[in-house]
Amino acid sequence: MSKSFRLLNLSFLSLVMLIFSSQSYTQDVTNNQFGPAPHNKISDLGGQNVTIPIEANTGYGNDAIAGPFVSVPVPSGTPVSTVGGNFSAAFLAGADFDANGVYYACTYGGALGASTLITVDLSTGAPTLVGTITGITQYPTSLAFNKANSTWYYGETDGVTSKLFTIDITTGAATLVGTITGVAGLIGMAIDCDGNAYGVDISTDQLYSINLSTAVPTAIGSLGFDASYAQDCDFDAATGTLYLAAYNVTSSAGELRTANLTTGATTLVTSWGAVEIAGFAIDNTCGLPCPVGQSSNPSPASGTTGVDVNAPGNATWTNGANTTQVEVFFGPVGNVVSVYSGTPITSLAIPSPLLYATTYQWRVVCKNDTCSAPAATWSFTTMQNPLLVQDTITVYPQSLDYWTGTTDGVTKTQVSIVDGNNTLDGWMKFDISGIPLGSTVTGVTFKGYVNATNWPYWSLTPMALDPVAGTAANIYAAIQAGELQGTAYLFSNEASTYTTGPKTYPLVDGNILGDLTAAVANGWFAMGMSSRDNSATFFITFDGWAQANPPSLFINYEYVTPVELTSFAATTDNKNVNLNWSTATELNNSGFQVERSSGSEYQVVGFVAGHGTTTEVQNYSYSDKNVDAGTYTYRLKQVDFDGTFEYSNAIEVEVLGVKEFALGQNYPNPFNPSTKINFSLAVDSKVSLKIFDVLGQEVATLINGQLAAGSQEVSFNASSLNSGVYFYRIDASGIDGQKFSSVKKMILTK
Repeated sequence: MSKSFRLLNLSFLSLVMLIFSSQSYTQDVTNNQFGPAPHNKISDLGGQNVTIPIEANTGYGNDAIAGPFVSVPVPSGTPVSTVGGNFSAAFLAGADFDANGVYYACTYGGALGASTLITVDLSTGAPTLVGTITGITQYPTSLAFNKANSTWYYGETDGVTSKLFTIDITTGAATLVGTITGVAGLIGMAIDCDGNAYGVDISTDQLYSINLSTAVPTAIGSLGFDASYAQDCDFDAATGTLYLAAYNVTSSAGELRTANLTTGATTLVTSWGAVEIAGFAIDNTCGLPCPVGQSSNPSPASGTTGVDVNAPGNATWTNGANTTQVEVFFGPVGNVVSVYSGTPITSLAIPSPLLYATTYQWRVVCKNDTCSAPAATWSFTTMQNPLLVQDTITVYPQSLDYWTGTTDGVTKTQVSIVDGNNTLDGWMKFDISGIPLGSTVTGVTFKGYVNATNWPYWSLTPMALDPVAGTAANIYAAIQAGELQGTAYLFSNEASTYTTGPKTYPLVDGNILGDLTAAVANGWFAMGMSSRDNSATFFITFDGWAQANPPSLFINYEYVTPVELTSFAATTDNKNVNLNWSTATELNNSGFQVERSSGSEYQVVGFVAGHGTTTEVQNYSYSDKNVDAGTYTYRLKQVDFDGTFEYSNAIEVEVLGVKEFALGQNYPNPFNPSTKINFSLAVDSKVSLKIFDVLGQEVATLINGQLAAGSQEVSFNASSLNSGVYFYRIDASGIDGQKFSSVKKMILTK
């Protein structure tokens, strides 16, 4: 690209911007602008009020100049009162009230196709995010609710074309209705109680009616003043009057005006001077006022932080007067859904487990058979994951062949610079093996040393392939494919004053975080460096791996420590296998399934509950009783609350079995009225187990028959006997000829 061509491009861009900001007929070139009016063009004219009736309603909006959320009485429009909040970074482009009296608005941040949907607390001015508006491509300018069919409409423009959408107020998803043909600069839209829509075009300063089914506009007439910058309009449902919160270029002031729906002409109500209200909506909704009171007294209190994800408890509130039904909505920001609808309740269990470090919203709509009260949206934020580890690392290319280099698509060159000169492009491959597997990258900054440059236009680009192994053609194609804005990690147009030396660039574009996160499993991450000029006049080169200042990435990452099993051991006690294990940390641990194998498939023999999420050492044990002699393998299946699982290492145990005759002491002793008696047999035997009183008289026979070798247990219930001392005796005759007898004393206490 030649220097003269670059200057020509800049001049052409300026011309396009000038045309965009001009009318097709003689008019101030400052007209047809979006966003807040410049500070230096505003005069504080004070109140220029017309005679008005007694106040009935309130209009709300955002002062696009100073930033706060404000209110004005309607119909007088004065005084302007500050409610609170600050929207200076993204003022409210359009707004309206829903049927329940909730104020919704779309924000304007200055970028095409970028807008969020919010609600605003009318008592504090505090916004609550509903979600990002999706499906749009231009600047947001209007948001209006059609009470006749309970549908939300959204308008956008780029100064040349305006479009109409319907919008899902719960998700922010917009669906195109059509292009508003002939309306170049839709800046505000309002819908009356009968479903008739009207819009203001600041390109022609006219009022239009708009067909909500087809987006076809019909010109009504001139507004009668030079409108520009942020505007909005709304109907006072009580009188059917259309009010326009305008900015008048001629007077350099924000104004409140009424519009004649037959001629389009507007009448000044009052001048706000240095206040320019956008996102204007009047709280008088269609229909009779609802007699139902609003819900209040939320617990957890709105704004609560650190809520336990595993035991969030109950949400409680107070219903408004005359409530006969309630509907409760709950969910994370952007996905709030109805979870209860029915007879009035004042408490509802919060579902668990919740997500860590997540803001949840909820609201309770109080109703009767015909209407609903406005419902404030409350919120709380859950605790940070105690097992979350957040760390940083600086990574470099390894000092190996082709970890940095240059290519023109034909030749792949191992050089000590990353060159973007003429048709050459470069690459960098970074060693990220120091980032733990399973980590999520949350931020990245590129640092490089520019050793030669002249007014470059350049990009840092994605590279899925390994440049060490890749061919010149494949590397070059990958670099070129990702160099454009939106795909590139960095898209930069430097000035003629751009100098050599160390440079630092936060990388926030493209899919840098997702690509780096995915690359952690590989242990390396590559990206290209494209000089988009393809010129020997305009170029940029960076030091490579073999020079004093190699390129680097400063990476923020985080990962969650999983269930960490620190020990797992087994011991045997006759025919019992005792398992013991410990954990250092646990995350959402439902518990451990104990599994045993004797050489074939594993069988589940027990389950031990876990401790959920903890950073403290936990000790566990399980006894597998009456296991036949043999060799066994045990393992633990650790199961999370969501059903995911992981197996421990397996351990082997040999059960030798019982090798001698023995009679154990009953337990408990003394007892009332039941106790247990344990004994063991060295071999299969004929066994007699009897109970005697102190006179030697037999009072019970517990066993009289053949039993297998091993540990045995029998229960004795003495509820029919009197308190006192008793004796139990075992006589065993083994199949190998061994004889065994033993007597022990027991005490019955009632």
